[in-house]
Amino acid sequence: MRIEGRDLIDLVLSWSLEEVLDVDLYKGQVGTIPTEFDSTVDYFKSFVPSLIEETHAALLKSIKTLQRSRVVEINYIYPTPEFELPNNLFYKVHLSPDESSSLIPKDLIALTDKRPNRLDGFNITNEPYVVAIVCKADPDRPNVLTILASKPLLLENSVRQMKKKESLFGVYMTNITTNVRIWNSLHLGLQGGNLNLLSTVLKRNTDDDDGGVCIPCRLEGSDGLVPSRFLNLNPSQEDAILSCLDVRRCHHANTIKLIWGPPGTGKTKTTSILLFTLLNAKCRTLTCTPTNVSVIEVASRVVKLVSKSLKIGNYGLGDVVLFGNGERMKIKERKDLVGFFIDERVDKLYPCFMPFYGWRASINSMICLLEDPQGQYYQYLEKSKDAVSKSFQEYLTERFGELRNDLELAFSSLCTHLPTALLSTQAATRMYESIDLVKDARVSSAPEEGVSGGGLKPILFVNGGRFIREQQQVKVEDYYLKLLRLIPEIFTLPGVGDKHLIKELCLGHACLLFSTASCSARLYTGRPIHLVVIDEAAQLKECETAIPLLLPGIKHSILIGDEKQLPAMVESQIALEAGFGRSLFERLAILKHKKYLLNIQYRMHRSISIFPNREFYGMQIQDAPTVKQRNYTKQYLPGKMYGPYSFINIAHGEEQYGEGRSLINNVEVAVVSDIIANLLQVSKRTKTRISVGVISPYKSQVMAIQEKIQETCSGGDAGGLFTLKIRSVDGFQGGEEDIIIVSTVRSNGIGRVGFLTYRQRTNVLLTRARHCLWILGNEATMMNSKSVWRYLIQDARKRDCFHNAEEDESLARAIIDTAKIELDTPLNRSRWKVCFSDEFKKSVGEIKNPEMYRKIKSFLERISQGWLHEEEESERDGLIKQSKIDDVLRLIWAVEIMKEEFQCIQVVKIWDVVPSSDAPEAVKSLNLQHHMEYTEDEVEKCRARCISGDIVVPFRWSLESTNGNVNSDVMDETFGPLNLAGEMMTPEQPNDSLEDEKEEEDIEIDRLSHLLSSITL
Repeated sequence: MRIEGRDLIDLVLSWSLEEVLDVDLYKGQVGTIPTEFDSTVDYFKSFVPSLIEETHAALLKSIKTLQRSRVVEINYIYPTPEFELPNNLFYKVHLSPDESSSLIPKDLIALTDKRPNRLDGFNITNEPYVVAIVCKADPDRPNVLTILASKPLLLENSVRQMKKKESLFGVYMTNITTNVRIWNSLHLGLQGGNLNLLSTVLKRNTDDDDGGVCIPCRLEGSDGLVPSRFLNLNPSQEDAILSCLDVRRCHHANTIKLIWGPPGTGKTKTTSILLFTLLNAKCRTLTCTPTNVSVIEVASRVVKLVSKSLKIGNYGLGDVVLFGNGERMKIKERKDLVGFFIDERVDKLYPCFMPFYGWRASINSMICLLEDPQGQYYQYLEKSKDAVSKSFQEYLTERFGELRNDLELAFSSLCTHLPTALLSTQAATRMYESIDLVKDARVSSAPEEGVSGGGLKPILFVNGGRFIREQQQVKVEDYYLKLLRLIPEIFTLPGVGDKHLIKELCLGHACLLFSTASCSARLYTGRPIHLVVIDEAAQLKECETAIPLLLPGIKHSILIGDEKQLPAMVESQIALEAGFGRSLFERLAILKHKKYLLNIQYRMHRSISIFPNREFYGMQIQDAPTVKQRNYTKQYLPGKMYGPYSFINIAHGEEQYGEGRSLINNVEVAVVSDIIANLLQVSKRTKTRISVGVISPYKSQVMAIQEKIQETCSGGDAGGLFTLKIRSVDGFQGGEEDIIIVSTVRSNGIGRVGFLTYRQRTNVLLTRARHCLWILGNEATMMNSKSVWRYLIQDARKRDCFHNAEEDESLARAIIDTAKIELDTPLNRSRWKVCFSDEFKKSVGEIKNPEMYRKIKSFLERISQGWLHEEEESERDGLIKQSKIDDVLRLIWAVEIMKEEFQCIQVVKIWDVVPSSDAPEAVKSLNLQHHMEYTEDEVEKCRARCISGDIVVPFRWSLESTNGNVNSDVMDETFGPLNLAGEMMTPEQPNDSLEDEKEEEDIEIDRLSHLLSSITL
């Protein structure tokens, strides 16, 4: 069995579990990808080590999240005829019919004999680790798959049916389709392939010109395509498009053009107009993007232009085809595009070519009915099994209606879905004419003139008349018959026997094709493409760009993007440092390849655009007149803080780890929620349409904001006028909203800002808003970061756009409320159980300063983690301690004991927070209370200390060893879980350093290595 990318697949299947879990397996073997190359061989070879490392990293990541992966049950498994030891370990597996779409080709699955609910739910045995790749699905039975396993499976019989006492499961790990396609393209390049384009960009272009029309083609002159005459382009957009249109005329040279589209400069509009113009020029063009989302976006824009330009029904739509993975594109949810998707198009065309009921058969049946209605009626009577047969008129009316509908459906489908190269304008015109002619026709019968014996013929009436041209006395039925006989003469098509051939016809003759760069690999066996347009090219790894650029026939390419925004995603840190995520667009920009800059931005209020323009684009971007107008300034909420541009300082926030070691900041969550609630009320009250986007670089923060918004704004309906999107930075690239609220999360005071150090990520954050951009962050952290964020703070202060959140009363209340909630929230992984008295809760509730809450919580965290308190002389006679919060307040607390099940344990009791002048009296009073309630034995247990290094862990005793009574309800509320065993558990500390992350990853991998030995047979 032939499998694409077999070398890479064999390598992946050869990795042992220990090798998969070894982060540094290929460290030292992955070289830096250079910016210039001596030959195409060097070019393609430079990407191979990084591709292998990236594939390894993707598999490792999938194993770390295996507990959340989907699981399929295998009912049968047996070797295929291609099975051969030691390498061709092909098996046929049968899944349940309801799981037929659970796995697709190139899915990697782990095989186990137990359904895993959690990662550590696998059996731990001595059996080997077994992984397999899905090779193909049976086209007639999608639940039957062929897999290639990494090791032979020990089967009791040639066919193993899973019984109740034995089971086999496949656990989805990852899909390597794209990596396999990249691997194939790299090796195709090494073997020759179409190197016309890539051979021109190996080194720096020393000419100022970026290549273009050669002299012979230039002498032929222009073809007059000037889109700016009717589509309102600005000069920079016009220059970019005309330059690209010029090269499509050249068949001698090979050219790569770069269109540089910073945020808001109309990149998508420019791209769609360029593609629409190429369509009108009948230039066979492939348009690729990195993702399904982006290809859907650009395709939808082009389809709108095409739909408005149609002159003959839907004729011409067949020149535009979208192909790829329909499920991932969610194509069925896009009513505007579903008809352009290749599978949908094939399904519509397939019935048209059926020999017994296709378009030809329907034409012949209609001609027979109109020419020999009695003969058709007699055939009907012979075949009729009805007790009461239809009259001649009833049969004629019903049969004519059926055939008319069949022909209308067939002709409409052919005109809509066939490329114009296969269906001429004349044929399409006649098809639509035939549909319109009899759309509302009424059929009747009359004696045929000149025929004895009472012969009948059908008569068609249109709008009450018998003649299509009254003056010429042309009968409707005669003209209709003429059209039906003409159409097969002017429309001929090669024999089409199955859906695969129809698909090849549509893909092979369409003018505009849309897909992801990865899916473009499907075109290697089709008719040549002349030109490739790659949108969002700066987000595409250069080695992935090679997939479309190596297609047969490609002579020119246009790369459209912005290297100042987000690059391609790379899992492996090793591959990232080698430059694996760099795009061809970025490399050519580094080599000073000419770029056509779109230099007018139409999105951002100029107060928003000025900083990113200066910081990222060297003031090369102009503001369009529309964004300079006074009515572009919107004041959605009162106060200077809510002007077009603000940095809102969250001084008292705290970054914490959420799920998956992603950070959250609950104070920023509360502030965002409060602002959203206020905007929602404004929208409802004023009936104003407002679109809001919330962006954060951390997934946990995104989830926390979503949950908080649902909680605080549930039931708030603005009649569809208010829209809200909450996404990560990656999810917002290319998007824009009226208002953008940025939650930066980071708040540590020492300058660690993690993801925010990436200038490209920051650029995306700052350029999504139309009218208002409000940035939430911690000033001290940003100023100490030595990143672009320091300059942003300085710029905001200089422009009087810096505000403290407490300036707004509503935000101040939200911050205080959050501080109170956080004080009541259990501490993560605390060693000591911490309990609160009613007096403490009452005193804390009266505090209005969020900074004081932060200090109290910080102290409580230290106590709960075993901070070693040094007793003062005055504290040694009693149990009660007092600790300094600041110059004004003291915290009153004690170590006490509490019964829990069959043991007695030490806990921390927080009694009160009081002014420093009242602290001595509070200590004295509480010591007296303890003296009256506790026995001497219990007092000694409270005083006992178990010191481990520089921390204190709680003592515990069995109740049998405890004398006297312990007040069981004195400690009634917990602040955090107690580790009864007194294990050494280090508190989590925010850390951005790669070294610390690697150390934590190594610990995790050691645990996984032990647990995943269970993925066995």
